This record gives sequence, structure tokens and C-alpha cells, in this order.
Amino acid sequence: MAPKRPNLFSTSFQDRDLFPGASSSASGVAELDLRAELDELFYGYESGIRHGHLIVIRHLRRDAVGEAIPCSCRDPFTREGDPDCSYCDGERYLWDEIWYWTYSMYSGADTGLASRLKYMPPASLRIDHRIFFFRYDTPIKYGDKIVEMKLDIGGAAVVPYMRESIYRPQTIQKYRSDNGRLEYFAIYCREESAIRSENPE
Repeated sequence: MAPKRPNLFSTSFQDRDLFPGASSSASGVAELDLRAELDELFYGYESGIRHGHLIVIRHLRRDAVGEAIPCSCRDPFTREGDPDCSYCDGERYLWDEIWYWTYSMYSGADTGLASRLKYMPPASLRIDHRIFFFRYDTPIKYGDKIVEMKLDIGGAAVVPYMRESIYRPQTIQKYRSDNGRLEYFAIYCREESAIRSENPE
């Protein structure tokens, strides 16, 4: 469920209510709360226009020390999984899939992560990466996978659920702001490495 936002139409709200993590500058103007801005992008609280879409993260199950838990189908010698395994689907490790909201964009081949965030003219764009943005409290780790599900034209998940493509995070970038507070994640995935459904329709 989306977190609750303050009532902007109240006659008593102040800057600290709108931007709970913000501090006032010398001019008395509050700084933007990037967490709140990302929530607005995802859920469309004030504008009513939601730009985020549903996605699934396949979280590896981990033990008490953070190691991935192997599936019983994993071969002890080759360390490969059984593609027909009904528990891990050939992943070799046990996992759980959980729904999240994200915003994504394609990116061309540039040097450095910052330059990849710039949109390029369609005619000159060579797609090499897919970038997924997630809230600060999303528990994604290396080894997890991002799964795009089949959505209808309104953005709702089609039932029965169908996986369309699976991405492996190459870079998990933490974006921090004042005092080092984590504001959001940007997950960079190689487009050429995505696993796609043979029957997307």
C-alpha cells in the first residue's frame, strides 16, 4: 500500500508537513523531500497521474548470514539447477517474488552512470541498459532479479499472472541526499542479458 501523504488542502499545514525530511534554507524555503517526490511520481498523489507501474522482484531466500539458500535440485558437482524444478524453476536457489512499484527508462551506451540518465533523441538512441527506480525501502540485493509481468492497457496485472522478461541487476546505485539519507535506488540492467518469454502475447 502506498504511504499516506499530508493533506495539502488543510489550512494548517506547513513546509515541514509537506517535506518531513526537509530543512529550511537561509531564505526560509524548504528543500525538496526526494522520497516524497518519488512517491508522487509513482502513485500520482496530488496530480492524480500515476507514472509508476507494477513489477515483481525475485528475492533470493537467504540464511542468517545472508547466503542464498540452495534448492534441493542443485547438483552438488556442477552446481546447476534443474530447469523443470517446481520449487526454483531452475534458478538453483529458493526465492520469493514480491510486487513493487517502479519507474523505468531505457538508456544508451554512455560512459558513467550519470550520463545514462539523460534522454536521447529516438533516432540516435542505441539501447543498452534498462534503468529501474525504486523507493528507498526496497530490499533489493545483488543476486535478486527484476521480473516484468504482463500488464493490461491500464497498467493492471493480467490474471493469471504471466512473466514477460527477467532482468539481472548489474549495478545497484544508492542515491543519497542531505546527511547521507537514502532517497531512492536506481537499478541498472543490461538489455541484452534480459530473459524474455517466448510467448509474450
